[in-house]
Amino acid sequence: MESYFKYWGKAKPSGTDDGVGAPCHLLPFHSLDVAAVGYCLFSPEVSRNQSLARSLGISPQQLQSIFTFSLALHDLGKFTRAFQGLASPGLKGLVGPEATIEYTKRHDTLGMLLWTRGVSEKLGDGHSWHWPASQALGRHGRRAIESLLGAAFGHHGKPVESGSESIDDHALEDDQEAAWEFSLAVAELMKPDWPVEQFNDREWSCQLKRMSWHLAGQAVLADWLGSNQDAFPYQSDAENLDEYWHGKAIPRARALLQQLGFAHALTPAPFEGVEPFFGFEPTPLQLWAQDIPLEASPQLFILEDVTGAGKTEAAMTLAHRLLERHQVEGVYFGLPTMATSNAMYSRIAGVYRRWFAGESQPNLVLAHGARQLNDPFGATIIPSQALDNTYGVGESSASAICNEWFADSRKKALLADVGVGTIDQVLMALLPFRHQSLRLIGLANKLLIVDEIHACDDYMLTLLTAVLTAHAQQGGSAVLLTATLPLDMRHQLVRAWQRGLQGESDASSTDYAFPLATHVSEAGVAAYPVGTRKSVEREVRVDHINDEEAALASLAAAAREGLCACWVRNTVDDAIAAIERLAELVPDPEKLLLFHSRFVMADRQAIEAAALSHFGKASGPEDRAGWVLVATQVVEQSLDLDFDVMISDLAPIDLLIQRAGRLHRHSRDVAGNRLETNDERRGPTLQILAPPYTETPGSQWVRSFLPGTAAVYRNHGQLWLTLKVLLTQGAIRMPQEARLLIESVFSDEAEAAIPEGLFGSHLEQEGARRGQAAMGHFNKLNLDKGYVPASAAGGWLEDVDIGTRLSDEPSVTVTLVRLNEDRSELLPWVTTGQHRWELSQLTVRQSLANRLPAWPAALEVLAEQLFAARKALKYSRLWLPESEEAELRYSQTLGMHKPRECGERN
Repeated sequence: MESYFKYWGKAKPSGTDDGVGAPCHLLPFHSLDVAAVGYCLFSPEVSRNQSLARSLGISPQQLQSIFTFSLALHDLGKFTRAFQGLASPGLKGLVGPEATIEYTKRHDTLGMLLWTRGVSEKLGDGHSWHWPASQALGRHGRRAIESLLGAAFGHHGKPVESGSESIDDHALEDDQEAAWEFSLAVAELMKPDWPVEQFNDREWSCQLKRMSWHLAGQAVLADWLGSNQDAFPYQSDAENLDEYWHGKAIPRARALLQQLGFAHALTPAPFEGVEPFFGFEPTPLQLWAQDIPLEASPQLFILEDVTGAGKTEAAMTLAHRLLERHQVEGVYFGLPTMATSNAMYSRIAGVYRRWFAGESQPNLVLAHGARQLNDPFGATIIPSQALDNTYGVGESSASAICNEWFADSRKKALLADVGVGTIDQVLMALLPFRHQSLRLIGLANKLLIVDEIHACDDYMLTLLTAVLTAHAQQGGSAVLLTATLPLDMRHQLVRAWQRGLQGESDASSTDYAFPLATHVSEAGVAAYPVGTRKSVEREVRVDHINDEEAALASLAAAAREGLCACWVRNTVDDAIAAIERLAELVPDPEKLLLFHSRFVMADRQAIEAAALSHFGKASGPEDRAGWVLVATQVVEQSLDLDFDVMISDLAPIDLLIQRAGRLHRHSRDVAGNRLETNDERRGPTLQILAPPYTETPGSQWVRSFLPGTAAVYRNHGQLWLTLKVLLTQGAIRMPQEARLLIESVFSDEAEAAIPEGLFGSHLEQEGARRGQAAMGHFNKLNLDKGYVPASAAGGWLEDVDIGTRLSDEPSVTVTLVRLNEDRSELLPWVTTGQHRWELSQLTVRQSLANRLPAWPAALEVLAEQLFAARKALKYSRLWLPESEEAELRYSQTLGMHKPRECGERN
């Protein structure tokens, strides 16, 4: 028997089956299982293989061949005696543990160590691994092979390096010889078709480095799927590798991919036009999306138009056209918040199947734990399976990680045909998170649509531009939507895309017009002024109020008159205080609704549904009369709400424009019935709660009047500029004055008008902005370095949250729990639904989480039992809201709050 059959590759914990020792799957067979999955994933007919092969200048068959070979060696590190000592399968003929060798390095690292300290040297003059004997394997060729193997060795989600240790500290000479013999046997079996000329070319080697990220993502996926015990049963008897490969591994891999939907080919439906598809006459922007000639190269579309102009449908139109041309194979919608993700999910759910023809069954996933999660798709992706033997040194088996990953809807959304979620899921593809490469490959063949891009701060913008560059490099396309985009931000987005196309940005191609559609491709940058329908031209009068009592009185009066109203507050605490005061003033307190970020997911969804019911497009007079919503920024983006009366705390101009877009959003009569003609209500007025205007404000101008607002929006100079331009213009006129309003606050020229008393806060925030951008550059991965540890300037850290958003303090996920009747088990706060644990969570700032009571020592055992059963919860803070010692309380109507009797509000 060949020496490599003496090593186990996967084993169940001892005692799981009858008999002695742990049931095991021999290492050569597990290696071939994973290689077979990769072989099928990289079939020459698969578009992503074709795209990568094109980038590398080789044939799809060659790429499939060398990638499959590298995957067969992905677990080379398991040939070490250090790893083999982790389990004792008890099978005769297997190597035994070596008492002098401990498992102190992960097996992925040991694989790289075996390559650099042994296998690489044995390749010698190129007479091995099916390398042509007539060709020397040069320095660049070895680096190219190392890039391939590095992608395979990094199959546990992050790149590995060997370090400077000797392999003899971890493996016996017999182990090293067995690893080498196995590599020769695999090469003889697969006969890798090396593109010899390219391998020894320096530039090609650098291009392979850039592509190694995609190969690494495919390696992770192949290892997970190849670890499915139902598809690839354990085999502990030696068998001819050729017979196993062709008779078992390949057929099983094909069957599994077919079952899970990875092998399905979706047929796009013909695009017949906006009106036939949506059933209404297209807006000017939608007509542009319908008629703009599409390029064959990766292309970026930036759509700037007023609220109600149909930007989402225009993006869907571009998606359908690109799908029809087979330029993309799926779509991901990235939204700024979970609330906007929920709203977009509801809109997409009704139309996405019509993008595809015939019997096509595209899957749709919402990218956060929510009840709208498409459960049929969740059931097809790797059902929960028995775990393999735990490896140790912080390393979980593939089956354990696979179960955890696919149980999390947020992570698998980018692998779905159509995904909807927060933009964070996309940004994480360019941060050194474990398994970020899966997000990268999930995005590779999709159209990325990002809504409300103006909501990005400088940190997020730095990450987003990096994503756009990478997406263009890997052949994708993108659509960016906004109603209030500063010119400088548009320039940055265009430049980022052109970097991905390896071109130069033409600043002169940008246009001051509004609405505007910008199209960026290899052909260049083209800007198209777009017309506006009369029905969406809006003039919202601005009324400045500087007394909270006046705001409360206005809302109470609206409720008494049978109108529906909204007050957008800038902090959760201010929103809770306002709702408590209003309860004393309105005729029917049951018609008050509070919406902010400190509700568990289940209650957030219920509040969203209630808000849409009472204030949404379909709401009628009986739904709207007397209802008042007090909300934070969660309502200013993407939610289709329509109010008769609106008050807003002072905020930067772009946010006020967004909030004003929820005022008289749909035409109605005075009773609240929907109209197809002009709105019959009194002209819309946005009441802005702000300090009295003065040409010479002091440093406390905002802070003394709205301290919460001053803490949230710290550039008080921009707040002053916002109030000044609105009082000067007297109204928000869209689209005629959109660019004027935005540039009056955010342009370099506007900066010069900031009064001296507020210039200190402006300079402080400009410094903070530069710091945010610098942190974004530091945190983001350098893809040009390839899939290596050095690609992350700050290192790849285990279980450390490198955030997609910056704040003064980190955020903490809090999981609300309750005790069962006999206090023997912790249960989720939410009592119904399939995703009760996800629905029982909320996110708060660290300082607020620190005010939660310490976890009771008497319940520590129950917490450990819960963490053992649900590992993901270990990284959240458990909270028993029913505890009598809790300073903070939780309710379905107020969320997490500090009751009045507890003293000063948090």
